[in-house]
Amino acid sequence: MLNAFGLNAQERDSIPQALYLDKSFPVETRIDDLLKRMTLQEKLEMLSGTGFASRPIPRLGIPAMNMTDGPVGVRWDRSTAFPVGIAMAATWDTALIRKVGWALAREAKAKKRNVLLGPCVNIARVPQGGRNFESFGEDPYLTSRITVAYVNGVQSEHVIATTKHYACNNQEHERLRINEIVDKRALHEIYLPAFKAAVQEAGAWSIMAAYNKVNGFHCTENEYLLTDVLKKKWGFKGFVMSDWGAVHSALGPLKAGLDLEMPEGEYLRPNSVLPLLQDGQVSQAAIDDKVRRMLRAMLSIGIFDGRDKIDQVVPDNEQHRAVALEVAREAVVLLKNNRDLLPLDKERVKSIAVIGPNAARARTGGGGSSEVTPFYAVTPLDGLRKKLGDRVKIEYAAGCTLEGDVTPIESRFLFPSGGNLNKHGLLGLYFDNMELRGQPVLQRVDSTINFDWGGDAPSIGMKADSFSVRWTGEVVADAAGTYEFTVLSDDGVRLYIDGQLVLDDWRDHGVETHSTRMHLDANKPYQIKLEYYEKWGAAVVKLGWQRVDLDPIAEAVRIAKKCDVAVVFAGLSNHFESEGFDRTTLELPKEQVKLIKAVVRANPKTVVVLNSGAPVLMEDWIDSVQAVLEMWYAGEEGGTAIADIILGDVNPSGKLPVTFPRRWEDCSAYGSYPGKDTTTYYTDGIYVGYRHFDKRGINPRFPFGYGLSYTKFRYENITVRPGIVHLGQINDSIEVMCEVANVGKRRGAEVVQLYVSDLKPSVDRPVKELKAFQRVELNPGEKKTVSFMLDKSAFAFYDIKHDDWVVEPGKFQLLLGSSSRDIRLRGDVLIK
Repeated sequence: MLNAFGLNAQERDSIPQALYLDKSFPVETRIDDLLKRMTLQEKLEMLSGTGFASRPIPRLGIPAMNMTDGPVGVRWDRSTAFPVGIAMAATWDTALIRKVGWALAREAKAKKRNVLLGPCVNIARVPQGGRNFESFGEDPYLTSRITVAYVNGVQSEHVIATTKHYACNNQEHERLRINEIVDKRALHEIYLPAFKAAVQEAGAWSIMAAYNKVNGFHCTENEYLLTDVLKKKWGFKGFVMSDWGAVHSALGPLKAGLDLEMPEGEYLRPNSVLPLLQDGQVSQAAIDDKVRRMLRAMLSIGIFDGRDKIDQVVPDNEQHRAVALEVAREAVVLLKNNRDLLPLDKERVKSIAVIGPNAARARTGGGGSSEVTPFYAVTPLDGLRKKLGDRVKIEYAAGCTLEGDVTPIESRFLFPSGGNLNKHGLLGLYFDNMELRGQPVLQRVDSTINFDWGGDAPSIGMKADSFSVRWTGEVVADAAGTYEFTVLSDDGVRLYIDGQLVLDDWRDHGVETHSTRMHLDANKPYQIKLEYYEKWGAAVVKLGWQRVDLDPIAEAVRIAKKCDVAVVFAGLSNHFESEGFDRTTLELPKEQVKLIKAVVRANPKTVVVLNSGAPVLMEDWIDSVQAVLEMWYAGEEGGTAIADIILGDVNPSGKLPVTFPRRWEDCSAYGSYPGKDTTTYYTDGIYVGYRHFDKRGINPRFPFGYGLSYTKFRYENITVRPGIVHLGQINDSIEVMCEVANVGKRRGAEVVQLYVSDLKPSVDRPVKELKAFQRVELNPGEKKTVSFMLDKSAFAFYDIKHDDWVVEPGKFQLLLGSSSRDIRLRGDVLIK
């Protein structure tokens, strides 16, 4: 029988005085013992991975570190889809985000994974950034607090958290080649604090080096970042892995401080590293240090001892669903609510027009390596229907579609081959090869072709990869018109109508959509055949259609006119915000803007709900809309959460973790993004996000930290003590207190934000910087005292001359408010 080390009793006993197998010895002693037993070949083997795992050393019972994406849900078959990172940050609730980390780790262990490739903590400098949705916003302090909570949650369950992407991975445009030119002060004040907090406060055991270059060097061979700052200045004891395919040479990463090349050993394989050792370019001590770091992480987190194992399967767990729902609820930001249109009064509202391309779809997350395949997902339309039942009439119209969406052909329009008129759907023949050859291993009628199997097989007994399917039957439209057939797939597809090949995409690729249009007569059967193959990875295939000779906005206007209230679910999707590319515009798609304007003209009582992972511009339509909600990409329970908010069962409490501008030209990255000749100069320096808007005196559409409630909060009685502190005693905390009262009629939660302003700095400093926050829940009429403790980090700036953080004497103003632009109380402290 194997033990936790992968050794049977005989093998274990055959290792003399194996101190590394004895948990009673200190970790470093165990590592020393193990390193002495390892051959050079075994040490070199550990420097590169095997896809999604590190290399095990079976002879000594060294287990693999089994990895999985991603930061918003375990991307290993089906798992709980949590709201995305920007939504987590919008809660400003560190205790809740620790629960997210806890749940993610439990699901990772259930999949036999012990390394989670998250959190993603890069600063949202460029609003078009394709991965902004994965991260925690524009502010280094808020990002740091969410990061620490997340990492603590993950590692509390003996799973290694991998904080990524180190560093300045702030755009997807040219991400493999872009050279980010950043001054040292901006690095340390804006882009590195979350990584530092992950290391020094949360004890993260892994850091992932990014694709891009920083100041001329790829992050995987950037000695300043990996060794000077991370390992020496911060004292990082864990290991640095590369992003997938981010290594470009052997010597550079080895000398700079990279420890593990992923996914495989293209450069850090033994036969490449050994010559560098033999000619003295790399030392044996350096190799030992890299292996030591990996062993230290594995021993410390309990992977050697089996503490990364779990007794039961927990994906789709009731506790995890509850966490996902709680985050989705707390993340919703109420941006506008004229004349208290929200919440809707269920006793007075008799009919609701639910409209928009995001109403009947669950936008659980953005695209790329963080995309999760959930067991289920609640759409906003379903969420409202479930809560309202028959009490309120709900009318639905999409109004328009989003690029990349597929509206499945309903089963009532499909008839399987074989003439069985009692069944609806298409006859599916499933083959255990990619060529549709031989006898099918499965034959069944599929009511619709709307499959996302993730990494699973289509059916029990089938392979999860290298299979193919042929669906055949007839399609019958109930009305004559021009129809657009759309196929979404990963990998190849071919579509035939009446024997003619109308779509041919028979090749390996990720998720893509292809469309063709044709006229269909009413009630006329057309022969249809869809062929599909899946090679490896995700298995997705969907067949949809829509009428394109009708005006879908007209139907939306029709139902908006006859209903008491209209709710438009607008925004973006994983086809617009994704790893691999940046958005081309900050505007909503033109058809959505047109739809919103038309619906508002038909019904002035219109609510707009947005799905997005970053700011969208609203100047064309927001003045005419009574209420606006930002729900982000809210995970599998997003539809339930937004229904709770709209109907008043939950009071919105989310606050923006990013500034929403009025126009792209107002943003700090304007003029330097996307860069020229694969180089981007960070000309905005430390003035990112609200720091930039404050310094330039620009009025944003919605400021950082902003979010309304269905109740009102009053701030009063600020106290600062001591009011005077000597520079040498600044390590002693300064306490800032105030009272917050709920003066409205509903229970609600307020996020009290504390900003610090240096009134007479010797160097250029932001007007104010967030240095503390606290979420407080209050019943109507209730009052609570909120208290903050500030140490010297709240008053420091990074001094390039000293290459360190510095606090100068002077007068500082302490600002308490409901957002960065809604300051309610002011106090002072004098540092002498």
